[in-house]
Amino acid sequence: MGKEGKRKHKNAMQLSLMLALSLAAQALSLYKSHFTAVSFGATSGMDAYNYAFSLATFLFGFMTNGVTTVIIPAYVRKDRREITDSFITAIYGAVLTAAALILVLRFPFLRLLTSNSEDFVRNTGNWLFITFFIQGITAFIGVTTAYFQCVDHFLTPKVILLLVNGGVTAAMLAGLVTNLHRFLLLQAAASVVNLIFDVSVCMALGFRYRPRFLWKDPETKKLLRLFLPVMLSSGIYKLSTFVDTTIASGLSEGRLTVLNYATHVVTMVNTIVVGNLTVYIYPKIVRQLEKEDHKKRFWDYEILFHAIVMLIVAAFFTVGRECLSIIFSGGKFTDANLVLLNRLAAVYIFGQQLSILRDLIYRYFFASGDTRRPVQNSILVSVTNIIVSIILVQFVGVYGIVLGTVIASLVSFVRIVFVMKKKYGLGIKFTGFLLELGKTEMSFLAATGAVLLLRQYLSFGSRLVTICVFGPITGVLFVGCLFVLRSKVFRVRLG
Repeated sequence: MGKEGKRKHKNAMQLSLMLALSLAAQALSLYKSHFTAVSFGATSGMDAYNYAFSLATFLFGFMTNGVTTVIIPAYVRKDRREITDSFITAIYGAVLTAAALILVLRFPFLRLLTSNSEDFVRNTGNWLFITFFIQGITAFIGVTTAYFQCVDHFLTPKVILLLVNGGVTAAMLAGLVTNLHRFLLLQAAASVVNLIFDVSVCMALGFRYRPRFLWKDPETKKLLRLFLPVMLSSGIYKLSTFVDTTIASGLSEGRLTVLNYATHVVTMVNTIVVGNLTVYIYPKIVRQLEKEDHKKRFWDYEILFHAIVMLIVAAFFTVGRECLSIIFSGGKFTDANLVLLNRLAAVYIFGQQLSILRDLIYRYFFASGDTRRPVQNSILVSVTNIIVSIILVQFVGVYGIVLGTVIASLVSFVRIVFVMKKKYGLGIKFTGFLLELGKTEMSFLAATGAVLLLRQYLSFGSRLVTICVFGPITGVLFVGCLFVLRSKVFRVRLG
């Protein structure tokens, strides 16, 4: 095998292992969802628990999600350490201040947000202290994850997360969790262990951080100026998600919890596929900007990653109900809840193809030093999401929330393509790109249609057997259709 072949093999193996580790970690995370669904059902108490987590995720996600996008190029460029330390100190100091203010005013704040009962407000307020603690630690782990990426240790944080989730699962299997309060305390302990291991390994690889306050330094100001639009870009999406959750909190009992489980399912897909793919490819986009053919390679990445996401979508449409049934059915989680969950998750997951296409384009803008235009796009789309969700929920209830998200994703992708064309040029014939996407969509329709038709004549009493038989068949048919249609995905170079 030549040097080029070895490099391709290494890239493919690294990406495959990263996806496998994320899949294993998310499988353990899904067991946690199974545990809460079976043990606590979809009740008002669970609605309050999920709303507390949603608020914590929104706050810390809004203010820190863009940190990695800014500091990865800084680490790659080997900027002065005191500059990146000052930047990190400023961002996390601000979010901790905001969290403390919300905790002090939590009950009037919650009454302002939701129209639910006083019991709901009281229960949510009581959970906030622990959920803020958990999400605060999770937010800082984003810094170590960024460092791992820059020193080519993509897999290390995945291994650590897998071990930590394994410990949580073992504690649940041992019967140590008997109520929601203990469950939250267990998650808090796991987040601390995760942080300790992440920081320890990072330091062994050369990572150092201590609070610094060089906020007037021109380089620190430059990072902060870059960060603000990125924060708004990712934060506006978090805002629309939180608004969706708030809308659901005003619906009938249990709707918020089922919507949260649907979000968890799509988050698993997002983390395993969309998140890992963008994390893997972003440093490569940064390094390849100076190459003459970088735009062609960028659109090749879009074609490949869209096909990967659609493979997951196809599998969900054919055996997703059985997967969800294994995870969530039983105990206090009713059959009606399961039917609703399957429908919501199907719509959400179908929309992920738009998310991967849009997010990669955002990364191209970020790598080029342009954070303003993705922010403008995100603001427009998030406002669209909120408006459409509010309107549709009046007619189709909770389904309006997920439909609003998918419609907003479509608007987001279409608009950012036009913005990219105007700013940088596309560098390709876009009709050829759309043709490749069309081949993937045709493969999806053919594979899912054939398997669903086959299931009308062939059935099994076991859900696990159904998954093991029809899942691989879906994958083989999907890839086979791509091959027959001569899709470009088989010629994409990841280097």
